[in-house]
Amino acid sequence: MSQILELFNFKSAKERDDFIIALLVLAFFIWLFSWLMFPKLWGSDVEANIPNPSDLNPVAMLDADLDSDNDGIPDEDDDCIHVYGETPNGCPSDKDGDGVYDKEDDCPSVKGVSENAGCPSDKDRDGIYDYMDKCPDLEGEKENDGCPFDKDGDGIADKLDECPDRAGTKANKGCPEIKLEEEERKLLEEAIQAVEFETGSATLKRTSRSILYRIAKTMNKYPDYKLDIIGHTDNQGEPASNMTLSIDRAKSCLDYLITQGVDEERINSKGYGENRPIESNETEEGRSKNRRVEFNLRY
Repeated sequence: MSQILELFNFKSAKERDDFIIALLVLAFFIWLFSWLMFPKLWGSDVEANIPNPSDLNPVAMLDADLDSDNDGIPDEDDDCIHVYGETPNGCPSDKDGDGVYDKEDDCPSVKGVSENAGCPSDKDRDGIYDYMDKCPDLEGEKENDGCPFDKDGDGIADKLDECPDRAGTKANKGCPEIKLEEEERKLLEEAIQAVEFETGSATLKRTSRSILYRIAKTMNKYPDYKLDIIGHTDNQGEPASNMTLSIDRAKSCLDYLITQGVDEERINSKGYGENRPIESNETEEGRSKNRRVEFNLRY
């Protein structure tokens, strides 16, 4: 080594020492470069020892432990990050798989729809689910597979049918049509104006009894029919007095029919006072027509 240094003919010992130091530094960098570029030559794998930058990211390290819904399942493993869950995937339980969580599902064991709180659809709201309901569009009874009862088979549900034991028509509220002879029909129409009372009272005029007698005969001929007797007045006088008068006049007709053998249970009477005029009360003719008693047959 000393012989090599003599070849450079250093002028001083310091110049020689500086050269040696520079040479050593150069040798170190050459070794470091070869160690980094060719690690296998030195028995080392530098790349394997270099950490992944994401592993050193403090935000990523924080996210790995984040549990937004506090259900004990980290967000990175939680399919329902913002909903507290009980299942391994971090979501609430949904046993029937209808998308409505059990804790919000009124029918947790039956697959339903969210619009019906997790229960199956019930369009007619009769308490029988559509898939079990033979009449899903009609409110029915559980005992009748979700269909309304219709004993007489006329297509009108018993609860809407005024004659549930007799087949009738919708126009007649489920009852059969009233069938009368033409003369009998005209009798009821004429009675509206023909039945008269003493002025300001509920006392029948003698002339009114003959037509009421004929009405009684018609009622006795058709024992299945019932009769509604409805009294009306004009607008002369106090409304309260007119109401009482209309009720009393209808009752007078009912009482007379009972004396002629008509069963009391088949007759009903009521009054509406001046509330249901059929003509204007501005004229005497109109007021005369408004003072009337109607006789309506029904089943």
